[in-house]
Amino acid sequence: MNELAITVIGRDRPGIVADVAEVLARLGANLTDSTMTRLRGHFAMTLICVGPAAADVEAALAPLAADGQLLATVRAVTPDGEVAPGGEPYVVAVHGADRMGIVAAMTRVLTDAGGNVTDLSTRLVGSLYVVLAEVDLPPGTVDTLTGQLDRAAAELGVEVTIRPADPDLL
Repeated sequence: MNELAITVIGRDRPGIVADVAEVLARLGANLTDSTMTRLRGHFAMTLICVGPAAADVEAALAPLAADGQLLATVRAVTPDGEVAPGGEPYVVAVHGADRMGIVAAMTRVLTDAGGNVTDLSTRLVGSLYVVLAEVDLPPGTVDTLTGQLDRAAAELGVEVTIRPADPDLL
């Protein structure tokens, strides 16, 4: 079996998730990890599955993209194998007036502290910009990092909070 990374993007419509999942199930592909969202009327899905060859999956998904409204890509990836613990999980929330560079500045602070962003979403509602990021931080760094995030937020004119992630939630 092959481990595959699949992306599907395009204009949103009801049934995309069901259509893709049915194609994969018919092929005997096991969906292991996925994320799906709608971004300003556009659908975006990334998933990892174990199944047949990438070319077979791509051919089976092709009819879903035949009308030009969706783009589906498939590529073989190397399984991770054993993964070392990533650190302590935290959630960082940023909100404030929209302006260029919020994500760049805040993720740079996290990265420079040795953090790894494992999930990130943003939303623009009117002039309010919201960032939610799940991050893994090296043990013992959160106190120093909190001060660095506060300074970066003040320079951007936004507010930031950081809290431990709930380990019982996905």
